[in-house]
Amino acid sequence: MKWIKWILELVIGVGLLVWAVQLVLTAQPTRVASKKRDTSPPLVVVKPVEKMTFEDMLICLGTVSARESVDLSAQVTEKIVALHFDHGQHVKKDDLLVELQSAQEKTALTIATLSIEEHEREVRRLEELAKADAVPKKELEDRQTRLAMARAEKAKAVADCADRLIVAPFSGVVGLRFVSLGDLVVPGTKITTLDDLEQVYVDYPVPEKYSGKLKEGMPFKASNNAYPEVEFQGVIRMIDPRISLQTRSAQVRGVIDNKELRLRPGMLMSVRLNMGVEDCASVAEEALTSLGEKQFVFVYQPEQKKVFRTEVQIGRRAKGRAEILSGLTPNTRVVTEGVAKIADGMVVKVNQ
Repeated sequence: MKWIKWILELVIGVGLLVWAVQLVLTAQPTRVASKKRDTSPPLVVVKPVEKMTFEDMLICLGTVSARESVDLSAQVTEKIVALHFDHGQHVKKDDLLVELQSAQEKTALTIATLSIEEHEREVRRLEELAKADAVPKKELEDRQTRLAMARAEKAKAVADCADRLIVAPFSGVVGLRFVSLGDLVVPGTKITTLDDLEQVYVDYPVPEKYSGKLKEGMPFKASNNAYPEVEFQGVIRMIDPRISLQTRSAQVRGVIDNKELRLRPGMLMSVRLNMGVEDCASVAEEALTSLGEKQFVFVYQPEQKKVFRTEVQIGRRAKGRAEILSGLTPNTRVVTEGVAKIADGMVVKVNQ
């Protein structure tokens, strides 16, 4: 029985050995073919560095402010007796907005007016008598002095009455009302705001390298998230002659017509300035590879049929192409398709 068991084990072992040999012989052609495929040069597309016209569009963030803006407040301590405006109302220059209590001042104005009239009559009478030497000259001079003092008192009374009338210093839109009828206000109490919004300013910083291209009257376009489909047109009104030491930028103030009152002070604007056009070397964006913050392309050398990784400095991007600032010369051929299959110094086959 033992020799029968031994024969069976021998037969099984020989069968497994034959099967393994057949498996190796079958797989060997596949490995050889695979090896041949791996050694064949990868197929790539190369294109020369080309000139392209780039529009130098500078984008800045700006803030809207009113052309004229003021906080209206009281100049004296008095009680409010009348309000002639409401929130968001359009007012014209010199429109009366608030009346403060002014009974005493009006009385003082009346007394000063009557006093002037009395002194004027007396001065005229004394002048006639002085011509005939009927009164001393000093008496006439005293009366003239009293007349001048009465006129000064009237001017003061007029000013006191004016201090109790708050009027619009310019045409615009009033904001929220912070007081009510009967409130006692003191100098500096904020009553409301007034903004001239028919034109608004947009203030934004421009990097100093562009400061030489900025000019007053230069047009710009601006947009705001509140009106995503609206493009506002403006012009540069003023350029700050100083460059900020902190940001190395020049502060620019533009003006935008705002007759529809869509723009409000404090809004954030995206400002676009066209700084001109320029013909520059460029490559397709597909040719670029990144390593950290560095950018590379693969330059094709037809004599060696090899590609070499080259670092480049890129600038603007537009229409699927990137501006090349340095690293390449005109007509240099770079790989634009098949970049993922190649490495530095590799032999490649160019797809014609």
